[in-house]
Amino acid sequence: MDIGFWFSVTLACLLGAMSPGPSLAVIVNLSLSQGRVAGLIAAVSHGLMIGIFAFITASGLVVVFDRNPLIFSGIQIAGCAFLIWMAIRLLFTKASRDAYAVVSAQSSKWLAARDGLVIALVNPKIIIFFSALFSQFVDSNSQLWEKTLMALIAGTVDMLWYMLMAVVISHSTSLIAYQRHSRWLDKLFALVLLIIALGFIIQIIG
Repeated sequence: MDIGFWFSVTLACLLGAMSPGPSLAVIVNLSLSQGRVAGLIAAVSHGLMIGIFAFITASGLVVVFDRNPLIFSGIQIAGCAFLIWMAIRLLFTKASRDAYAVVSAQSSKWLAARDGLVIALVNPKIIIFFSALFSQFVDSNSQLWEKTLMALIAGTVDMLWYMLMAVVISHSTSLIAYQRHSRWLDKLFALVLLIIALGFIIQIIG
């Protein structure tokens, strides 16, 4: 495997991370509502879970999903339920006037880590993406170190991309704008998550 191969793997992972989806919506919302630290924590936990899932997929355990479609459907349904729950939370949770007070709360860091990890775990798009991606790069002759490196690339690229998004989005001017319009922005994020969940539900039913 030459440098061109690893460049292709890295580029594919980057394009996958950049693709709009529930993960981006969740991390952007955390960065705006709770500040840069929360966004960065969510990005790190998301990247760690992506790396773990990428290794599992590259190791061929994705065959379990192929042979047991009920497991795959169950994960998809759990993902949709989580997205709907987050949307409802955004719709009905009363916004704090002081976003920085939320950032200073110790519990918010754990909640940010949880949200980043869970959205990576139950996001149906990630399952489909890695199943398609590693089917192109992994075969029966692939070595353990190759699969491990692919997983490290996937997790690192994902982590760095969302950390960049958290830093850019959590700029002071963005936080001030969010504080002024948090009511409507939360509803917009909730609508985005509901539309994404509805799209997944239609795919499952279809």
